[in-house]
Amino acid sequence: MIHRLLVVSPLKRDTCTELPLLLWNTFNAVFILLQEVIAVYPKLSTSTVSIKESTRVCNALALFQCMGNHQETRRELIKAKIPFYFYPFLKTNGKNGNDKPLEFIRLTSLGVIGSLTKFDDPYGGEILYFFLETELVPLCLHCMDLGDELSRKVATLIVMKILMQEEGLSYCCALAERFYSIVQVLHRVVQKLSQKPCILLLRYVIQSYLCLSQVSRFVGPSDAFRSQIPCQLFDNTFMDMLRDDPETSTMLQQLYVQIMR
Repeated sequence: MIHRLLVVSPLKRDTCTELPLLLWNTFNAVFILLQEVIAVYPKLSTSTVSIKESTRVCNALALFQCMGNHQETRRELIKAKIPFYFYPFLKTNGKNGNDKPLEFIRLTSLGVIGSLTKFDDPYGGEILYFFLETELVPLCLHCMDLGDELSRKVATLIVMKILMQEEGLSYCCALAERFYSIVQVLHRVVQKLSQKPCILLLRYVIQSYLCLSQVSRFVGPSDAFRSQIPCQLFDNTFMDMLRDDPETSTMLQQLYVQIMR
């Protein structure tokens, strides 16, 4: 049955509300899906994953994402520490999508993690604590640096959601080294955005900077943080794009006020 589920269409995954519970409560279902996931581990270091193997893994990951989107099974995934099985895919070093099979797996793994970052549900604090304890943030920063545009977008969204939580922001700013590693990766993302603009990714970056600006004065001199903000945010680099997005433009103005205090 599980092998049939691996090729279930995305439409059915989204519309079958009982599928997450069915997957979680079916004997050996999660175990078989994990076997699909770990089958390619030996090939990660040599980047020899084929398109066929990548597709099989992504199909299994898509079913985990389906479970991640359900409140009850989302918590069960965290309690069972299932995300640990996806972390190796976030550590791969294929740059800028040069290795497409691995990049597809990385993107789909980020999608699973993203489905779990619903911190406003009753178990949100428990989920956030798990991610902070397992150092998900450094893994996402790695993806923001080395992934292609879609991976950067999802990884930045995850980091942004963590920064928007009080405990998440405290974790990211607890050490100056940790704080500035995030700031520097955001800076590099903006550099790439200046070459290939994406308004949604730009919004995630600005929101992340806004969160960090709230505590920057407690981490180091304000000038140090200000110097890490890329000039492209405040010159005309993104002017045309921001003109059609007043919400993001307003956020950018708020950031400017924050860093100039």
